[in-house]
Amino acid sequence: MTDRLKNRILPILLLGVLLLPALSGCGASGTAARDYEAALQMLERGEYAEASEAFAALGSYQDSGRLLMYSRAAAAAREGDVEKAGRAFAALGDFQESAGMLSYCDARRLEREESWLEAAETFLQIPDILDSAQRADAARDRIYDAASEAETAGDPERAVSLYASLGDYRDAAERRTETLRQYFQQRLERRDYEGALLLMDMEPDAITLEHADPSGLPDVEAFLDSFVSAYLYFSANTGDAVSAYYGAAQYLEPGGTLDQRFRQFLMIGSFSHNSGFRYYGGELLDLFRLDEDSCLAYFRAKASVLQPRGGVEITRTFRITLRLSGETLVAESIEDCLYGGAVNPTGRPVVSGPLPGGKLPADEDGDGILMLDVWKKGFRGTMMVVLDPSRVFVGFPGFYGGNGMLLDALATRYDALGGINAGGFIDEDGGGSGGLPEGLTIVEGETYLWAASGASAAFDEDNVLHVRYYTPEEAAADRIRDCASFGPALISEGVAEYGPYMESGINPRTAIGQRADGAVLMLCIDGRQLHSIGASYGDIRDVMLDFGAVNACSMDGGSSTVMYFNGEYVNSPSSASGTSRYLPNAFLVRK
Repeated sequence: MTDRLKNRILPILLLGVLLLPALSGCGASGTAARDYEAALQMLERGEYAEASEAFAALGSYQDSGRLLMYSRAAAAAREGDVEKAGRAFAALGDFQESAGMLSYCDARRLEREESWLEAAETFLQIPDILDSAQRADAARDRIYDAASEAETAGDPERAVSLYASLGDYRDAAERRTETLRQYFQQRLERRDYEGALLLMDMEPDAITLEHADPSGLPDVEAFLDSFVSAYLYFSANTGDAVSAYYGAAQYLEPGGTLDQRFRQFLMIGSFSHNSGFRYYGGELLDLFRLDEDSCLAYFRAKASVLQPRGGVEITRTFRITLRLSGETLVAESIEDCLYGGAVNPTGRPVVSGPLPGGKLPADEDGDGILMLDVWKKGFRGTMMVVLDPSRVFVGFPGFYGGNGMLLDALATRYDALGGINAGGFIDEDGGGSGGLPEGLTIVEGETYLWAASGASAAFDEDNVLHVRYYTPEEAAADRIRDCASFGPALISEGVAEYGPYMESGINPRTAIGQRADGAVLMLCIDGRQLHSIGASYGDIRDVMLDFGAVNACSMDGGSSTVMYFNGEYVNSPSSASGTSRYLPNAFLVRK
């Protein structure tokens, strides 16, 4: 080989030696990329064990380490080891579908606890995760079977509730409607008219009634006019309640349900702060057939009463059940129709027990306010839920020493959306003007204290509700911005009160509370009325627990109990005027 040829070949060989490692590296890199892509496809197909092996072989290539952890967790979740899988997905945060996988693990735990409704709801939120869709159906099938069993066992109330939780799954909606109608008919046959009307209010579209001909009943309009006049006088009278009772008793069946309710009022004693009653007459709005000898009447009446601050004219619509007893009519029940017309649906969701899974209903209109009806045995009420606690504050007339203000006037003064009555006030002989509050009152950080009183419901600057017996100094140390007082405390830092005094006193009640998520619960229970006699402190404590309250306090009750929202009074106050007393302060809600 010539020197010239050697000189040409040697550089080429040297270049080849130098390029060999690089070329080898390109081959390895290409292989890793292909293996990584193949592992991702295994993961996408749900081949978690195979994907785990592939990612393990890839070592630290790209994000193979986290994908290895994810694949192993997914395999564990599918096999039912949700504790192990849940810890891994929680650590992975928002990587891949870790959040959905974590919900899947939660739902599997709910299955084990046989919390079928909560499990189904959770699975339905993640239909594409593993076998969530199938498990959601299996959980709903369990609920459906339980509803069918309750229906067969003669427990229509439970059956209706279970069918309702299923929505339109299978034929649950139709079964619920049919069961509700049967339940309604059973109550009519037992002459449980109050219970029947409760069902009708819950499902106004499911239960329909045929119109009745007033001419088929003896002097029905005259009977209603006389009975409503006697009832309004009874509810407005603070003097001779016994005389008022005997004036109304002639329209009742002796010993019947309504007669017993009137007698309970006599035991309560003075139940309204009005006098100077005058009746102007009324009109029959509509009449429906309930059964062979019973009807449902809607009757509007006008009257006036004299309150401590002057005369008030009122117009009230009543729903009255009537029964033909021999040749005469008797009244079986009477209740206010807050919304007038021939039907009385509030349009609000009804809560009669603990919230399913502790979850509040959805805020359908997005205004941050939930308006719910609370129906329990013996009483009805209204719950206003304010999702943002910073919107709740204490309003007052602007000065103390004169007269208080009606709740609607307080709302107007602060341009508020609504609210409830709050603290107690000096109320000599039941005719107080609401001018001087009792107990600690704080409005926008300014403190007022005329007389010691019960527990305080106090919001601090972080919008957290405190329930305790505050002094002004303690309130300042806790940075309290707004406070009103009455008591007793119902729930304090998650601990519910169960002293003997909790079961005392059946009256209209107002309470305020707060959930762990910050939502404020504002409750008014109607009382001293025939459709809702009232509640004890223990009753309103239990309602607050049903709604998940961790702190709650009873506020001033009786004829002070009132709720105002969006331009109208939404509960049924016990005063004959059907509106507010004059108040020293109120818990209000910003628009």
